[in-house]
Amino acid sequence: MKVSIITINWNNKIGLEQTINSVLSQTFTDYEFIVIDGASTDGSDDVIEANKDRIDYWVTESDSGIYNAMNKGIYAAQGEYCYFLNSGDVFASNNVLSDIFKHDVKENFVCGNIIWDEKGKLRKDDSYKNRDWLFSLYDIYSGFLCHQAFLVKREMFDEYGYYDETLRIMSDWKHFLIAIGIHGEKVQYVDVDIAIYNTDGLSSTIGGKAILAEKRKVAQEELSDQVYKEVDRLYYLSRNGFVVDFVHSKKWIHFLFKVFLKVCLTLRLTRL
Repeated sequence: MKVSIITINWNNKIGLEQTINSVLSQTFTDYEFIVIDGASTDGSDDVIEANKDRIDYWVTESDSGIYNAMNKGIYAAQGEYCYFLNSGDVFASNNVLSDIFKHDVKENFVCGNIIWDEKGKLRKDDSYKNRDWLFSLYDIYSGFLCHQAFLVKREMFDEYGYYDETLRIMSDWKHFLIAIGIHGEKVQYVDVDIAIYNTDGLSSTIGGKAILAEKRKVAQEELSDQVYKEVDRLYYLSRNGFVVDFVHSKKWIHFLFKVFLKVCLTLRLTRL
């Protein structure tokens, strides 16, 4: 079996129905469909029941969070690749999987394009198209990879661990960081619009400070102290690069800045 499509859901009956219809409309047939529901009380179980003959594995029971539910799906998966299409997300067309596997797909991570659904406004993101993965450690630390754009070989979870259930929002990011950023697993791009991603999800709506805090926690655990400090400093400098650009924008601004810096150093208000 080529791919395990895993959908997790909690109290999103309408979104679950949309996702199930999208999966069952695929022209590609070499897949299994797994639905993990967190004991929803909004009638989601009725949607599952109505489609149970076309769902290969499903469960509706309480869980400890999104990554616990995703891990349940991975444990049940029998496909070569795992793909997460959570409730509310849909495939970009009925031919997505057929279009992906028309290519010579062989790497452990396969990615394509994602379409962001920003309150009904659709925006295509094909930023992985020309991406150079040589500096993937820094690129992943400073940004993120959208799991709806990625198919991951099932064996990658055995190799690098399942999703960290102690994290609230960045466990899929952690898996990418370890496998691709640290261990250099190769990423294969296919020019296919894979999914329409509903940005109402937790990781899309939570604040940046919480995201950065989890990133730093993971990086400190997985990287040496030296590498972590260098990567975090590069990230800080890139986020604040406009200050450097401003200082160098005019000679007189640059001159005043050097005077100010010298005063600060003389008064020991800062150090280089």
